[in-house]
Amino acid sequence: MQATHRGTQRPLLVAAAEPEGVFNATHSTESTIEQGSTPISIDWEFNNSQYAADLKAKGITLTVAVPSDGLYSAYYDQAINKYAPHPAAARLWEEYLYSDEGQNLWLKGGARPVRQAAMEKSGKVDAAAAAALPKITGTPLFPTQDQSTKAGAYLSANWSKAIG
Repeated sequence: MQATHRGTQRPLLVAAAEPEGVFNATHSTESTIEQGSTPISIDWEFNNSQYAADLKAKGITLTVAVPSDGLYSAYYDQAINKYAPHPAAARLWEEYLYSDEGQNLWLKGGARPVRQAAMEKSGKVDAAAAAALPKITGTPLFPTQDQSTKAGAYLSANWSKAIG
């Protein structure tokens, strides 16, 4: 369900941000944040965390905040094409991605690896990289396949109407 503003089809976030002059439909990137054309960036935390680190080196402060009442999470899908010219090499690559070393590389990139809890328990997690992640409180919600499909269909049908 989508929360809307005063019975209109404008999402609450858009309706609240427009009068303040801080909403625009521009996709935020490090460059748009640096230029000030996207003063608020709603994006995956690993994207915004990397932007914050890069901008800090330029003397620009970007604060990354993760809301406690709207934790949404998703995993990137991984697959091996059945027509891959070297399927054994592809399987080895997948094994590497989910190894302790591969998971720590995701972590160093600002993403929360799927095996992080198990690696913390075994002492194999990169503690410095884990400490650099934005703090979260609450439990992230993962959509079901049906919810993802419905949300994708809704966004495809309504996105341009919602943002103008």
